[in-house]
This record gives sequence, structure tokens and C-alpha cells, in this order.
Amino acid sequence: MDKKENVEGINTKIASGFENIEKGLAEAKTVARLFEILFAGIEKEFEVPFVWLTLTNTVTAAPIIEAIKSSDVLKDRLNVIKPESFSEIFSSGLKPVLVNKNLNVYYKLLPANRKYFVKSMALVPFKVNKEIVGSWNNGDSRQNRYTPDMQTNLLQKLAQSLSLRLNELV
Repeated sequence: MDKKENVEGINTKIASGFENIEKGLAEAKTVARLFEILFAGIEKEFEVPFVWLTLTNTVTAAPIIEAIKSSDVLKDRLNVIKPESFSEIFSSGLKPVLVNKNLNVYYKLLPANRKYFVKSMALVPFKVNKEIVGSWNNGDSRQNRYTPDMQTNLLQKLAQSLSLRLNELV
């Protein structure tokens, strides 16, 4: 097998993982279940060791925050921050942010009750009713798991699906 075939095979597997997660999201009947499915899918399909949620302290995000707090699976994997702090990190809007250096600025996204040993992160913003309300975040102890030069199209597509489902459920 040559290098091109190997890369194509890896890309096909990654795309398939995202499709599997997206199908699962369609089955969620509640906001909490939607995020439980998302987190379990990310962990299973991509072996991501740390997945958590950051939401903004806004009226739009309030019902999502309450739903997450009601889930035994998710309540310790949530951090709520000021919209201004969130906007500083996601100045490019809905584009996912991949980082593996100078992580201190991103630590404000981590849940207070749970500390993760991360050396790289994929931070994926999503919206409800046209307002960016939060991000789901993937972290890894390997520094090169997420690097700024990686493509984020599939993460962004999954975030769009998540946003659509949130609009239906909230």
C-alpha cells in the first residue's frame, strides 16, 4: 500500500466516525442526551481522553446549562464562563480552534471540578438560534494530537449538526 492509499484510508475512517456520531445525534430526545451521545461518540470513535463542555452565562444558554447539570454523566464536565471571555478565544466565530502551545489562555474553558492533563485541544463552538452559546472541547495529553495547521471541516460540520439539533430541542 502506498502513502496516498494509506492517507485515503485514514481519511475515510475519520469521516465515517463523524458520520456515526452525527447519526447518533439525530436520535437524541433531550438536550442532556444529545451531549451524552456526542461525548460518548467522540470518546469511542476517536479515542479522545478528555471531552468537556463550556457554555456562556447567557439567557440563550441557560436551558442547556440546566439540562447538563441534571445529567450525572455531564455535570462534572461543564464550565460556564462570561460571554466576553468566550469571545476572546473564539474571535473567528464558529471556526474550531486547534491549539497545542501556550495553553494557559484556554484553561478558563476547563471545568472547575475536573482537571485534565492536556497538551493539545480542539475547541469547537456551536450556536443556538444564531447565537454562539458554547463549545465542546476535546483534549489530549499528546501535544501533536491537535495542531493549528490541521483541517477542521469535519469538526465544523458536526458542530452545525449539533446546533441544528439544539435548535429543535431547546
